[in-house]
Amino acid sequence: MRNIIEFDVMDPTFQRNPIPMYEQLHASDAILLDPRIDTYFLGRHDDVTQALRSPAFTTAPLATSAQPVMGDRVLAQMEGPEHKAKRRLVLSAFSGRQNRDRHSRIIARVTSDLLSSPMRHGRVDLISDFGKTYSMLVTLEVLGLPTDRHRDLIAWHEGVASFITSLRITEAQKQHSLACSRAFIAYLTPLIADLRDGSPSGLVALLCNPVSGEGIMTTSEIIALVLNVILAAAEPTDKTLAYLFYHLASCPVRLERVKKDRQLLAPAIAETLRLNSPVQLIPRQLSEDVSVGGIRLPAGARVFCMPGAANRDPSVFRDPARFDIDRRQVTTALPGNASAHLAFGAGTHVCLGAAFSQIQLELTANILLDRLRGLRISPRFTFQEEGFYTRGPVALPLEFEPCSTANTPKARE
Repeated sequence: MRNIIEFDVMDPTFQRNPIPMYEQLHASDAILLDPRIDTYFLGRHDDVTQALRSPAFTTAPLATSAQPVMGDRVLAQMEGPEHKAKRRLVLSAFSGRQNRDRHSRIIARVTSDLLSSPMRHGRVDLISDFGKTYSMLVTLEVLGLPTDRHRDLIAWHEGVASFITSLRITEAQKQHSLACSRAFIAYLTPLIADLRDGSPSGLVALLCNPVSGEGIMTTSEIIALVLNVILAAAEPTDKTLAYLFYHLASCPVRLERVKKDRQLLAPAIAETLRLNSPVQLIPRQLSEDVSVGGIRLPAGARVFCMPGAANRDPSVFRDPARFDIDRRQVTTALPGNASAHLAFGAGTHVCLGAAFSQIQLELTANILLDRLRGLRISPRFTFQEEGFYTRGPVALPLEFEPCSTANTPKARE
């Protein structure tokens, strides 16, 4: 019989490493409850899938956890025709051969530019020296926004993201996040006014000048969607890229396999997202009483879906704690394979940048594998992770053979 296990989500031991609690949840076939904040936490694959697909699990918590720093409602707060129309509008900027070609050129150029200095020195921290700047620059260029103040935008982004992902926030932290939000909005507002009068490429221009029938949005609606895309695209990218190269570089045999057969990159990325989901919590609130696996959850209850736990469900994934790029080839009674992961969510509000993220990660990883000859993790490095709402490596220092830009191997198309 299923049961409820009480725990403290803010327990430092759990925050440092949630995996033992995930394993206990699966072994006990349980739902977690933090009575201090009166919130349920779902971690079984079936439970999380049910919650993300059922309209009874609403996105109401975003009204207080996201909207105050986004300037207006985010896409996940919308339902019905409004959600469908605006989601289609955003997705149109990521689809089509012309857009894909443009995005590929942006990704290749940004990656090459940021590798220029590390290539000469033979070392790079994939988080601090590359990932954070890379993810913001690519996102801004895809949006069609200027990149000259990207360092300011990275700082503001971190403040806004902190507000959304903090389970308990101090007044000082709240005021800092709100100040970052105001600065971000003040920066974007005149840019949007200019784009309404022009026709450059990028998502923001499309939002400012939608095609006939899509409807005109207010400036605050556009800003909220832009911030929505920046957080959805920039926040997980550097984390996933670092996790991927940690799994590859920590196993020379695996690294060599992927270098020789680049068709293995896609399953390696999918397996990285499964094993190390950058987003660990997705908030929901019940609009009615709901039974989850035989346990009744009351209307009004706050619920967090835990993709990181669901992606380690042993009833779906054989040997779930193991990184296995051949997981897609498993043919047993267990249906699990890497493509079944919930790192991007599921249902109506599945991450709108999922397909773009997969392409972005694959293109960037190919360039890194081509150019970083003799790739290895720096000696004496101890791998550490941080964060719980969103989780990622603290650092990933890599070493490789130094090479002048003139002799840099040409990346594959």
